Amino acid sequence: MLGKYQNGDVLSIPVTDDKTAFAQVVEKLHGNVLLAVFSELVGVDDSRDVEALELDEPIFLLETMDLRITDGIWSVIGNREVSEGISAPEYKVWVNPPGEFRIQDIRGNLGAAISPQRASGMKLHKSFSPAVVEAALRGFHGFGPWRPAFDELAF
Repeated sequence: MLGKYQNGDVLSIPVTDDKTAFAQVVEKLHGNVLLAVFSELVGVDDSRDVEALELDEPIFLLETMDLRITDGIWSVIGNREVSEGISAPEYKVWVNPPGEFRIQDIRGNLGAAISPQRASGMKLHKSFSPAVVEAALRGFHGFGPWRPAFDELAF
């Protein structure tokens, strides 16, 4: 049976055989999910009260496929409101014609035109595989290499 999930669900993501990290579903998308991933590591057998977790300052904010959630590899351990400081980012996209940068939301909708200067400080809309999320967590915690591509996941 495929696992179901919703906005606000807190997930347990395996980092090593005996350590897990936490993530929270910021926004459920069609086949993808916007995740806030947090730095705290706990033992796989440690139980945690979801309300007591520090979920205000993620290390990563990214879009990824929901495959690990629906397969139960990233298990849902509870649900709570997403912190007000965490929201879906706006991205930049080049629209030709007319040859300008525009804002793009997490769902791909285009918004207002923006200056090249503003666009230079914004990210392009990308999605990362669940394996990249797991590798970045291992790298962050010193259980594997840190790759320059992981910098794109930073909050």
